[in-house]
Amino acid sequence: MPKKVLQPKAWIPRGPYSLGTQVGNLAFVAGQISQDNEGKLIGPGDVKAQTRVVIEKIEQILAEAGMTLEDVVSTTVYLQNLTDYKDMNEVYTALFKKDFPARATVRADLAGEGLLVEIAAIAARG
Repeated sequence: MPKKVLQPKAWIPRGPYSLGTQVGNLAFVAGQISQDNEGKLIGPGDVKAQTRVVIEKIEQILAEAGMTLEDVVSTTVYLQNLTDYKDMNEVYTALFKKDFPARATVRADLAGEGLLVEIAAIAARG
């Protein structure tokens, strides 16, 4: 099956990777962070704001594949500090709503000053 790169006009990858790729009915979204196209942090010190931006970016990437957040079957959430879990989860549950995807949440040293959360996703259209 051919691979399609998912690249919304609003976002530019800041390295040698695709923001997302689609193969058949599957879409794979690279870990998204809360930075603009110039690398400026969005929502400094605010994990809720960063989580919202990250999930909105995922939503825009999935739209390139004709998918929505409802099609997400799995996410991996990386937190700089596990003490931010509750606040991240508050925004996460508001945006993903019901029939939540499978999820792993891990503490990780994120690659960027001030980053508090990064989320990768896999979506499937059935």
